[in-house]
This record gives sequence, C-alpha cells and structure tokens, in this order.
Amino acid sequence: MWVTNVVALLLMAASASAATSASADKVLSNHATILADNSANLAFSLYQNMAKEKTVENILISPVVVASSLGLVALGGKASTASQVKTILNAAKVKDEQLHSGLAELLTEVSDPKTRNVTWKISNRLYGPSSVTFVDDFVKNSKKHYNCDHSKINFRDKKSAVNSINEWASKSTDGKLPEVTKDVEQTDGAMIISAMFFKRECV
Repeated sequence: MWVTNVVALLLMAASASAATSASADKVLSNHATILADNSANLAFSLYQNMAKEKTVENILISPVVVASSLGLVALGGKASTASQVKTILNAAKVKDEQLHSGLAELLTEVSDPKTRNVTWKISNRLYGPSSVTFVDDFVKNSKKHYNCDHSKINFRDKKSAVNSINEWASKSTDGKLPEVTKDVEQTDGAMIISAMFFKRECV
C-alpha cells in the first residue's frame, strides 16, 4: 500500500446524497443516480476494510472518484472487464455507455462550486510504461468522461517516477497536495492517479 499514515482518498459520506440531491433546476439521470448510491455503498465497504489496518490514522475516501477510477478501468479493458466493474458497482443493468456518461455526470455535479458551495478540484492521470501505446479512442473518451490525462513513465526508475507523479499532483492542486506517493512498484501495466483538493466555503 503506497500510503502509510494518511490514506489520500477523500471520503465524503455525504457525496452520494449530495450527488443525488442535485440543484433545484437540475435532475440527475437515472443511471447517474444509481451509480451515486452504489458508489457510496462501495466506499463504506472500503472504509470498513481499511479501518482494520492499524497503521492507518485517517481515512478519506471519495465514492465518486473510486467509482470513476473503476470506470476508467472498464473503458480501457475488454467487455469482461466492464462487466466485472459493473458487478463491483452493483450496476449490472447499466449499459456501458451509461456507465461512463453517468460517472461523468457525477464528477461534474460534485465539483460544481455553484451547486455545492465548495472548491473541489479533481484531476486524473493514467501513467503507463514507455512500452505501452494508448489507443486513440480510449484517450479521447477517457478525457471526455473522466477528464483524464495520459503520460508515459519509467516505473523502473522509481525516484524519477515518484517525482513526476508528485510534481503533477502538486501542480493539479495548486500546491495543496505536494506528495501523493513515496514509492511505486515496478509494473508492466498502468497506474491511475487521482489528485483532489477540497475546501468547504464558509457561509
């Protein structure tokens, strides 16, 4: 696990209710509402498991960001991968396109400062080894639905990889999150990194 003392995921237990209780002049689609509720259930399940680890002091999880990361996996995987993701989200009846459009809807809704009276910046980046070539459709759709950028990285050079990831996270959060990881594993696959900055506006 790449986090020791603080788990750098954002738990907004209320984010599901926040997502489903959209502003008065806006109603979420049915599949977005289903995904909001089920994402919250998944986040609570993750919380219960992570809370068992004695080395973890603070746990912050964002149901929407966890679900959108799974959505990215589904988008880049085969049909069986998308099916597995929908099973995890308890959304087997949601069509593939509805999965991605619904999660995009939630990401937009929870980060809308006018609706939520918050500043919530969510940035996603997919890091892949230099040997990997991202398919054009995946790059386009991951940007469209998840606002995800892509970058190649040498995981075998751990120091350089860690510095690159932390520099991106710091820049994405205006310096509020200067470090999201201290180590990376050598991998032939890809790594999804989410960087978030949340601030509740005082009223």
